[in-house]
Amino acid sequence: MEILLTGNTCFVTKAWVEMAFPEDHVLITCGRGQPHPPKLRAITLDSKERIGQLVDSYEFDRIVYFSEYLTPHSEQEGELDRLRRVLQANRDRESQLLYLAGPEAVLTPAIGKTVVAQAAEALCRHYAETSKVQIKVLHLPYLYGCDGTGAPAGIAGLLTRMRDGELHFDEQALAPVFALCMEDLSELVLRVFDNWTPEWESFTAPVVFALNYEQLGEAWKALHPGLKMTYGTDLIRTYPPDDGVLRCRYGWFPRYSLEEDLPRLFRTETHARHSRTWGQRLGGLRERHRHLLEAAEIVASFGFTELLVQLTGSQAQFRVVDFRLAFIVLAANVYGLNAGVAAALLASASLAVGYWKQGASPLLLFYEPSNWLAFLVYFVVGAVCGYVQLRSAENVRFAEEQCRLLEERLRFVRQLYQDVMEDKRSLRRQILGRRDSFGKVYAVTRALNETPPDKLPAKTVELLEDVFQNRSAAFYFVDAAGRTAKRAACSEGAEAPRLLEGPALAGLVQTLEQEEVWVNRTLTPGLPMFGAAVRVDGKLRALVLLYDAGGEQLSLHYQNLFRILCGLVETAMTRAAQPLPEKRPRRCWRNTPPRWKPPLRWGWRRAGRRSCSASNSNVC
Repeated sequence: MEILLTGNTCFVTKAWVEMAFPEDHVLITCGRGQPHPPKLRAITLDSKERIGQLVDSYEFDRIVYFSEYLTPHSEQEGELDRLRRVLQANRDRESQLLYLAGPEAVLTPAIGKTVVAQAAEALCRHYAETSKVQIKVLHLPYLYGCDGTGAPAGIAGLLTRMRDGELHFDEQALAPVFALCMEDLSELVLRVFDNWTPEWESFTAPVVFALNYEQLGEAWKALHPGLKMTYGTDLIRTYPPDDGVLRCRYGWFPRYSLEEDLPRLFRTETHARHSRTWGQRLGGLRERHRHLLEAAEIVASFGFTELLVQLTGSQAQFRVVDFRLAFIVLAANVYGLNAGVAAALLASASLAVGYWKQGASPLLLFYEPSNWLAFLVYFVVGAVCGYVQLRSAENVRFAEEQCRLLEERLRFVRQLYQDVMEDKRSLRRQILGRRDSFGKVYAVTRALNETPPDKLPAKTVELLEDVFQNRSAAFYFVDAAGRTAKRAACSEGAEAPRLLEGPALAGLVQTLEQEEVWVNRTLTPGLPMFGAAVRVDGKLRALVLLYDAGGEQLSLHYQNLFRILCGLVETAMTRAAQPLPEKRPRRCWRNTPPRWKPPLRWGWRRAGRRSCSASNSNVC
């Protein structure tokens, strides 16, 4: 299926996608400035029309919308507008949309965010009743996990906001912590979609771990010795109690606690901080203290200018060179208008001190207009050069922004093109496979029917290798008790054990009792990728396993093909197990008792009765 993950997707990682949607094609949308998750298909939405283009291009079967309120103290605006655009783009499609709302709509007492969150839920209900899209709302506590860069995200991101050895929470110390692990969410999303119903529904995930911010701060303080904790005065709000709906309907309940996951988050945060290069650290330091560095560079340049003025003041060839004016031009062209005016001010002060050293009084400088010319030129040159640099910087910034937008659009179109070409190749393979599907089925059926029973395992492995182009097939005979399975045939070089027994075989057989084909969705090492049972008279007699499968062979098409082949093998084994029918003796007119004779008028006497064995053997 085609899956779209949109909204506040900073929590989404490759591991989470593999747990929630193991067999689907997943596309993630990111906001402007949000890092793309590594090793995942991601597209930046920089305009309102992009979501419509995505829906028209991919025709998503399932959509998961992450609310901005899943992050505590989120300052993102436009939640309702973004949600409405997603719903409007899918209103004419029979798709399934799961809206992952934050806790704001169910927390008491209500605040301003509660009204907005309830309005988002009402918007989802309206589209569920007036459009073709099927919508369910799932209220969740604040999520925690890691973002695309590996740093803690969600409520865990509050723990990394340390400044000068101090960590501050806006909540009170006794305020409860509402947190849900992303791993628990992946299991819940998988179960909701697997048991999807078309009607509108709203659920609330429970909070089962009692934890307040004081306990959270002390646990984090134990990992950061010397850390000082401070707390705010925000209103203490309560979460609704567990109604047991998710437990009873989906068999789901939270398993991971934020307090127990703090050491793992600490290691993740430490690794993300230490993995930064020296260049990245210096760049971050320069960005944080940019204005201080500019001021220091201007002061250092001014000091160097004064040194040049003092060293060359007594030389005649340098009297026509104004180093102060050069300093103003340089500062204004490099740092902009403000720096140019500041440099002009410093140069004016230096010039005034030079006049004072030559014996000129301040009153003379003030009352003589000719002495103002140098100061006026300094400020005019600083302002003009700074303004020109400012306009040039704005033009460059605008050009860079346009270039970045064009690059994002190019990446967007290129991603669409690659996905379309991939779908084209997949559909082409399916069409070609369907063209000769009847021939393949006939050839496989004929080959299995013509194979002796003792050669059937080897023939099955050969057919699987030919159809799947895979050299990892194996055939096992299962004993009557179903406790062991002995290998009868396998592909050359396949890593198939000679004997299957114990928990591995029991789990495989138990799964095959419920499903026709077993698929290793968790990618557990040591287990086959595909497995099917061969039954004779309703009893398990053999197992057909495929230990290795490529990425494209994990699709539903290959699963159905494997199921059909194993069904043909089962039919052949059932036919081979049945006893051959007894041959009835051939009867001839010559051996028939003379109960009745045909009349002579039929002409048999005139034509002569032909021998049964000679020329009329068909009568026998």
